[in-house]
Amino acid sequence: MTNMLTALSFSLSVTGPVFLIILMGLILKRAAWLTDSFAAEASGLIFKLFLPLLLFFNIVQLDLARLLQPALLGILLLLTLLFFVLFEFLSGRLNALKSCRGEFCQAGFRGNLAFMGLAFCEGAYPNGGLAMASVFVAILTISYNVLSVITLQRHLRAESSSGVGSIITGVIKNPLIIGISLALILNPLGGYIPVVFMDTGRYISQLTLPLALLCVGASLQFRASTKGNQLTVLLLVSLFKLLLIPVTAGLILWFYGVRDMSLGIAVLLLAAPTATASYVMVVAMNGDSRLAANLVAFTTLCSLLSVSIALFVLHGLGVA
Repeated sequence: MTNMLTALSFSLSVTGPVFLIILMGLILKRAAWLTDSFAAEASGLIFKLFLPLLLFFNIVQLDLARLLQPALLGILLLLTLLFFVLFEFLSGRLNALKSCRGEFCQAGFRGNLAFMGLAFCEGAYPNGGLAMASVFVAILTISYNVLSVITLQRHLRAESSSGVGSIITGVIKNPLIIGISLALILNPLGGYIPVVFMDTGRYISQLTLPLALLCVGASLQFRASTKGNQLTVLLLVSLFKLLLIPVTAGLILWFYGVRDMSLGIAVLLLAAPTATASYVMVVAMNGDSRLAANLVAFTTLCSLLSVSIALFVLHGLGVA
């Protein structure tokens, strides 16, 4: 009983602050203290500047030989691809999904790694978790961007320049990829970085994720969708994104021999709710923006329970 209470306390200590800050953002938005324009501009600043700097300062002085795990990253990429294929198959077979195939497929595999995934990992593993998670985020972000363009281009048939060249350019210009790449390049010189710059990095770390979570809360919205059976889509995406994907990944990685922080971070990142970037891409390609917004909001709220359960299990297994 004591162990169960300890595991429960641990899981809530990680998810509780994350969702209280999101709730604060939602309340401040309703009270008109935060506006849509502020949330949009702040989110852009976080993505383009604060997060890249946070990731850079957390990686540049670390032992990369311990963090880089090609086999583990390969498994995560393969699982992402397999679930993407599964979503494409299901969306063509279920009547409730045929009118929103692109929105469903993207929301099912694209997680909010940069904002919520990193926050979960930092809370669960305050000593080194953020740095290891950053490496995973870099690789998964590339795969998410490529697969998102493929599925939206196929099903929304938008008039856009989202060909191979555009995908490659987008990956190269992605601020998170730039920040992590620079950290990897400069890592051998990390010990020579002046203290004043490292202290600046720590200040940025303290600011970035809380502000990002406030913006997530301020951006949450529920509006009636114009496509498909919205409740069916919401429930299916939540089932896959918050339960089946992290559980499947966790079992495969456990069987493969992955343990400790590596296993916990992989599960927490894959358990993150649907990314807000998925809504932005649907809008850009003239898809059902209301459904996309609802998918982000619904999975974000449901992840309070699912991630708490995941942390409870991980703690019980001794890996969190």
